[in-house]
Amino acid sequence: MSDAVTPGTQFGWVDAIGLPHLLRTLAVAMHPAKLYLALCAIVITFIWGGFLDWAWTPEGGVGATAITAYIDACELDKPYVEPKGSLGIFDVWREHERRSILGLMGSSLPAASMAQGTPVGTYVETHSYNRPLRNLVGMVYGVVWMFTYHSVYFVVFGAGALLIWSYFGGAICRIAAIHFARDEKLTARQGRSYALKNLCNGFFLAPCIPIVFIIVTMIALVLGGVLLWIPFLGDLLGGVFFAAALFGGFVIAILVLGLVVGGSLFWPAVATEGLDAYDGFSRALAYPLSRPLKALLYAVIMLVFASVCWVFVNLFTFFSLKVTRAVVGFGTSPFGWWKTDTGGQSMSKMERLWPLGGPNALFAWPDWSTLPWYEYVSAFFIGVYVLIVIGLMWSFLVSFYFSGSTIIYALLRRDVDGIELDEVHLDDQLPVDAFANSAGK
Repeated sequence: MSDAVTPGTQFGWVDAIGLPHLLRTLAVAMHPAKLYLALCAIVITFIWGGFLDWAWTPEGGVGATAITAYIDACELDKPYVEPKGSLGIFDVWREHERRSILGLMGSSLPAASMAQGTPVGTYVETHSYNRPLRNLVGMVYGVVWMFTYHSVYFVVFGAGALLIWSYFGGAICRIAAIHFARDEKLTARQGRSYALKNLCNGFFLAPCIPIVFIIVTMIALVLGGVLLWIPFLGDLLGGVFFAAALFGGFVIAILVLGLVVGGSLFWPAVATEGLDAYDGFSRALAYPLSRPLKALLYAVIMLVFASVCWVFVNLFTFFSLKVTRAVVGFGTSPFGWWKTDTGGQSMSKMERLWPLGGPNALFAWPDWSTLPWYEYVSAFFIGVYVLIVIGLMWSFLVSFYFSGSTIIYALLRRDVDGIELDEVHLDDQLPVDAFANSAGK
């Protein structure tokens, strides 16, 4: 008798679509250890990108509209001329991806049109630059732009970013896997220990395998094109063996599809099963391709749920920052007293130390030239603390993504192989007691 599970009969239709389990993502993502690891990954990535921008563009940079101009050129089928500017490649790419992510979250909010006139409606109207699919395509365009016009930078930055996120993302997935399967919380140290142990032959190499296969296949196709270029002999051999080229294109298409569909499951596979890179890649590719409709359904539910959670976390964070700035600002200038004249404008000390970056950006560094030396200290620490709060807001989104991907992997594994959701690999180096009732740090 087959051991396969029939979700519709054994779990009920609500459980079959994974809704109760997907809704647990919020509780899993809010674990302090995951937020801490996500914040570390964001900060180190920013440092890495900033360093490369400093080293790469000593005599000039890229214009802020470079990626937008590239998208327009691609869609209108016209030549692309990169605008010059003073920004680094990472700065331009990061801002474009940030806008695309905000647009994806805002435009994916269900019944957004019914929230007009409310804070949520204002948020959605501000951040919904395009429809969800349009924002996803925009994120891909950003990566393609960097790869096409800044290839060396792409390789260097991509290798460093992959190493950073393999370590911290793998640790988050490991903590999420234990949290979801056993309802037990690992510490950040335990998560990092597991990620370090499985870094080289697991988290780092798993996403590299399809990329290497794609590159090798492309090189083979290029060599085939060189053979076809040779007169007479090349025409004879190239024409006869062109079927191999078609097969190579099919392989590339499958691998690219696997990266898109199963890319978010590479690290959860290693974190949940304790697999090596190849087995993790194989399962992450096989599960969604075996149940494509289920994988799509899980992804849609997770995207909508993430959008709702993100909008309210974003609004709550911004509200708390506004309250802090307003109340402390009132203390620095009660009833409009004790304001100072700066650049022809009368403003409170709070406004001098913590200026706003715009109607939807609650931080900008002050004009240091207008501050005396002793205000440098307070302005610097205020800026650092505010950025940490904003960073934690983005850390929630990162933690939600990795936690949700881990839960989706467990659900697809159940659908395909009939493995129970509470089954998870336990590291042999750690006793089972180490997993029990451990508080996140």
